[in-house]
Amino acid sequence: MNTRLPINRKLLTVILAGISAAFMAACGGSNNTNGISIGFSQAPPAALQTSTTISVNAVVVNDTANKGVDWTITCGSSDCGTISPAHTASGTATSYTAPASVPTGNTVTITATATASSSATTVGTVTITSGQTGTALNGQYSFLVEGGDTTGFYVAVGSIIADGNGNITGGEEDYCDLGTPSCFTAILSGTFSSGSDNRGAITVNSTSLGPQTLQMVVTSASHALIIEFDGTATSSGTLDLQDTTAFSASAISGGYSMAVTGLDVTDIAAGAGPAALGGIMTADGAAGFTNVTLDINDEGTITPGDLTVFGATSGPDSFGRVVMNDPNFQFVYYIVNAKALRLLEADTFFLTGGSAYTQGTSSLTVANLAGNSVLTEEGSTTQGSGSLGLAGQLTVDNNGNGSAGFMDVNEGGSVASGSIAGSTFTGFSSARGSLTLGGSVASTVADFQVYLVDPGTNILDPNSSTGGGGALLLDVDISALGIGAIIPQSSGPQFNGNYGLNMQAFTTSNSTNAQCAECDLVAQLSASSSGLTGTGDLNNVANNGSFNLVPAQAITGSLSPDGSNPGRITGSLTLGTFGTFNVTYYQATNSQLVLVETDTGQVGTGTVVAQQ
Repeated sequence: MNTRLPINRKLLTVILAGISAAFMAACGGSNNTNGISIGFSQAPPAALQTSTTISVNAVVVNDTANKGVDWTITCGSSDCGTISPAHTASGTATSYTAPASVPTGNTVTITATATASSSATTVGTVTITSGQTGTALNGQYSFLVEGGDTTGFYVAVGSIIADGNGNITGGEEDYCDLGTPSCFTAILSGTFSSGSDNRGAITVNSTSLGPQTLQMVVTSASHALIIEFDGTATSSGTLDLQDTTAFSASAISGGYSMAVTGLDVTDIAAGAGPAALGGIMTADGAAGFTNVTLDINDEGTITPGDLTVFGATSGPDSFGRVVMNDPNFQFVYYIVNAKALRLLEADTFFLTGGSAYTQGTSSLTVANLAGNSVLTEEGSTTQGSGSLGLAGQLTVDNNGNGSAGFMDVNEGGSVASGSIAGSTFTGFSSARGSLTLGGSVASTVADFQVYLVDPGTNILDPNSSTGGGGALLLDVDISALGIGAIIPQSSGPQFNGNYGLNMQAFTTSNSTNAQCAECDLVAQLSASSSGLTGTGDLNNVANNGSFNLVPAQAITGSLSPDGSNPGRITGSLTLGTFGTFNVTYYQATNSQLVLVETDTGQVGTGTVVAQQ
């Protein structure tokens, strides 16, 4: 799901204070007693085909003599490939060519060492594969990521063309960060690779931003979970196959529901507080929208039912890009298909990202939510206590009255769980209504605006032909805000088989021992009755503001189904030597789950999607 956490004020201050000096330091590397550190600014990919050449780059910090970087490669065989030049200046790329055959152990370790200090190193492990490693992606794909870069919060949305043979032959990207906000529209080209577990990397060269690396786990030919994985930014999002026949104004028709999250940028100097918007709108036949009803939660100030019109000023172009605005708001969206749009908002009020989904051709009512559903939210508190995440499940009747429900919530690092029976949906008109949660699990999280989605549209994977319907959510509490989703839940789900996982975790303001200011994790998992195993890649913004790349980490985990609440599963994820995340999953179907981290002092949310 393309809903991402807005960075809370205190976290943003931490990142901005340390990031400008430290983002190139120790990105997966180490420091020595002289303060010299080294880190990748362009990391090796997770997987690489034999005889393939890629660029890697590392930056040394506090090297007053400017002695540069020494490069070495090791593996289990005599032929580990070549790296040339073996010495570079700090920030200058070198080229690595994989060996002609797969080495013993299947991996090559690339080490960058600061010439001025042999104890300052950074290491990348690459799985070498034979045959085509660029076959996982073939076609045109839209992406959306949100997270943190060297100026704080950022959103990027765009499109790439993959040739099925490891090459990105074209692309376009809109990238906005907290600098002004500063926005760029760039042309993209590059390469991609994937391994046998469908973990891989996309490296693109942007005409405005230079190289960017996205680490991915592919779940199908039409869907992947992604994080940015380099020394300049960290973020989470998705990559989805685009239907290029929908790149026309007439293809965008009927009603749509939308939700976006990010920051209020009207006072950047004060810390740019969190904000979220949601609403419904009707396509005007010219790539814009009329009858736009927007609800806004701006740091706990609620503006319900703001009416406007979004007129398209350009597009769709060959990448499915459309620009639209009114006097106050400006959005760019990329078309995934006629059912789903990826949104970026950058104007004088807000910097946000999110999605819009069709309401279909039939009238939607509260009865569309009848039965069992899971719900999820990613957001933040507005009272300075940090980030917010929740996951749960509901059972409601045709009138929107809840007879059963259970929820886990992590509110600023304070974890609680319990019944939400008695939840009610009310006031529905034109696919827009309200949800009030029952129970008292979270004192500040109770009220939501609800925007219904076409039963034929899958919110977590818009190219999936199964598991559609539900709604988008906007938290309209005074003390909490965020966006999320309600996803229909099938009976008797079983968490078993191979899955892709994406998780984003935040340090909270009351945390003392959390490891992440922001952690973005993408992984391949195998689930069974005995637990979880797999491999993951983590980009961690540490509390000092430095980006730390933690690639190819072995994952183990436990799973404990809740017999009293079928579909709820508690457990843990241990990521190599990095540490353990405690999580609770709620399973919508055999192929889709949502999760919330249940660690005191750190908040995380994510999705799990079956590999096909």
